[in-house]
Amino acid sequence: MPIKNLLKHRRISQWIITSINNGYFKPGDKLPSEHALAEQFDTSRQTVRHATEELVQRGLLERQRGSGTYVCGNAFQTGFSPKRIGVITTYLDDYVFPGIIRGIEDVLTAQGYNISLGITHNRHTDETACLQRILDDNVCGLIVEGTKSSLPSPNLPLFEELRSRGIPMVFLNGYYREFSQCGVFQDDVAAGRMLTEHLLKNGHKQFAAVFKSDDLQGLKRFEGMCLALTAAGIPVDDQRILWFTTEDLQDYFSGDMDAFVLKRFGNATGLICYNDQVAASVSELLKRNGKSVPEDISLVSFDNSPLATDLAYGFTSAVYPSVEIGSEAAKLLLRCIRDTTFREHIRLEPNICYRSSVRNISDEVK
Repeated sequence: MPIKNLLKHRRISQWIITSINNGYFKPGDKLPSEHALAEQFDTSRQTVRHATEELVQRGLLERQRGSGTYVCGNAFQTGFSPKRIGVITTYLDDYVFPGIIRGIEDVLTAQGYNISLGITHNRHTDETACLQRILDDNVCGLIVEGTKSSLPSPNLPLFEELRSRGIPMVFLNGYYREFSQCGVFQDDVAAGRMLTEHLLKNGHKQFAAVFKSDDLQGLKRFEGMCLALTAAGIPVDDQRILWFTTEDLQDYFSGDMDAFVLKRFGNATGLICYNDQVAASVSELLKRNGKSVPEDISLVSFDNSPLATDLAYGFTSAVYPSVEIGSEAAKLLLRCIRDTTFREHIRLEPNICYRSSVRNISDEVK
């Protein structure tokens, strides 16, 4: 069968599966005729027959001679899961992730969907296992936070397989270049710009930063910082930008590299951290070395997690609306399931929660 027709036969079979998942077709219902499906998908009756035969072999459909093709009465007892959505995130039970999951669950369970959850720990091998399980689960949609989204992914063939089956995907926080059509994001560029502008308004002109290089969020937050500094006529000093990957973070802030990190910060008075976890690690590093926030260096961060609160560290931090991110992703996915041609990027505007981690030094630098 030609490649073009092969892709169409997968689209047809996935449309049938999704229609059963959504309750549009119920056990015992008769499918449209081969002629009607061929017109709907602009293909041949042979391609339609190939798609439905595959589902007959899987026990989801049955043919009745002289009558047509029907959804099997025991379809849901053959390993087929009705109304199941795959959800893959990097972490689960800490930081901002419980809010994301809660937002997703609130929307999907209200619509009668089940969730198949996978956790990657931001490792490609774990993402591989999650995607393979999602494919086996016959989900009708996927919400996914891509692993190391700023890097080429070895799992693109698995994502391509999902796409070829007609399974809609909505990405969180970042996305792979090849799968950028649907997603829900915080506007990280705007958040980085706003935090940098806050330091500028408080008289800071010497900047250092710690950013994550293997996730798209890190690059976008850095971009926002650059835009603000450029507009203020302040050069970005590469020597003071400390980049880390997922595997590096613990090594940078375990204590063994304190001298290296402090040397990179130089005489900066303003420090921008990739997120509150990093900011907490930096704060502890400074404390070990007789320095403090904001007396010796002012610090801003991202996500406004529990770590940023006054009871913890009191960081000025860009608010990450975790529950809203999750609920908007679920709503977007449901719309994509109803209309397989729908595409949208939802980018949420940031807010800043101001706390005591920034000192006004305007009078000192005049």
